[in-house]
Amino acid sequence: MSIRLEDLVRGRIPIFNIIIAIAVISVITGVINPKFWELSNWQVLLTWFLGLSVLAMGESMVLISGGIDLSVGSVASAVSMILALIITNTAWIPTTERIVIGIILSIVVGAGIGLLHGAFVSIFSPPLPQIMPAFIITLASLIFWGGFASAITLGWPITLYQYQALAIISQPWALALILIVVGSITMFIQGYTIAGRYLYAIGGNIDVARLSGVPINKARLFAYSYSGICSAIAGIIFTSLMMTGYPAVGKGQELYAIASNAIGGVSLAGGEGIAIGSVVGAFLITLIRNALVLTGVSPYWYDPITGIILAVAVAIDLYRRRGR
Repeated sequence: MSIRLEDLVRGRIPIFNIIIAIAVISVITGVINPKFWELSNWQVLLTWFLGLSVLAMGESMVLISGGIDLSVGSVASAVSMILALIITNTAWIPTTERIVIGIILSIVVGAGIGLLHGAFVSIFSPPLPQIMPAFIITLASLIFWGGFASAITLGWPITLYQYQALAIISQPWALALILIVVGSITMFIQGYTIAGRYLYAIGGNIDVARLSGVPINKARLFAYSYSGICSAIAGIIFTSLMMTGYPAVGKGQELYAIASNAIGGVSLAGGEGIAIGSVVGAFLITLIRNALVLTGVSPYWYDPITGIILAVAVAIDLYRRRGR
C-alpha cells in the first residue's frame, strides 16, 4: 500500500509519524546534550520504556473495546507493595520460591481486579453507555488501590536489596523477553483470534455487535482482566527495577499509558488500533521525558508537557476519524 501525503497530514499513519517524531527529538536532544547518545542513558530510557509499554498494551485491549481503564497505575503500585510484603513476610519459604509465589499471586490479584472492573461494566451497561461505568469503577479503583498501597505500610517503602533473585527481572535480556512475550500475545489476540475480533466489534459499534451475537460481557471480562494482568506485570517490573516495594511507583502511569495509546493510533473512541502502536507511543513518551531531563527543563513542567501531548494526540485522533 502506497503512502500518500494526505494520509500523513491527516495522521492516518500514526506509527510512521511517530518514528519521524522520535528521529527529530533524538537529533535535537543529542545536539543540545551529547550525553543523550551514551549507552548508560539509553539503558535507563529503554528500561523504563519497557514497563510503560506493558501497561500501554494492557490498556489498548480495553480501549479498542470502547472502554477505559484509569486504574492501571494504582494497580501496579498495589502489586508492588503486595509482592514486597509476600517476599519479606514468608521467611520460612526459600527465597527463590517465595519470589516466584509472590509474582504468581501478584498476577492473580491483577487479573481479579480486572475481572471486577469487567463485571461492573457488564452489569451497568446497558442501560448506561459502557464508557460511563468503566470510568466510574476504574476511577474508584485508581483511588482505592493507590490509597491501599500507601495505607498498608503507612506510606513507607519496603526495601528488597537483599533478595537479589528479584533483580533478574530487571536485567535487559529479561525485560526484552517480557516485552516480546507480552507484545506477541497481545498482537496475536488482537489480530488473529475470535476474542480480538469481538473486542473490535464492540468498540466499533456495540449495538451491531450485540445484534450479531457477540458475547459482549465475556469479551469485557477478558479485556479488563488482561489489562489487570499487564498492570501487575508492570508493577513487578517497577519493583525489580527499584528493588523496593514503593507505594507510588505507578502514580500517574495510567495517563502515560492512555497517552501512549492515543499517540500510537489506538482510538479512545474504540474499535481501532493495534498493540504495536501503543508500544511505539510508549517509547515516544519515555523519549520525551528523557529529553526534558537532558535539556535541563524543570521537572515541574514534565506533567504539563505530557498533558499537552495527550491533548494533541486526542485531537489528531478525532480529526482523523472525522476525515473519513
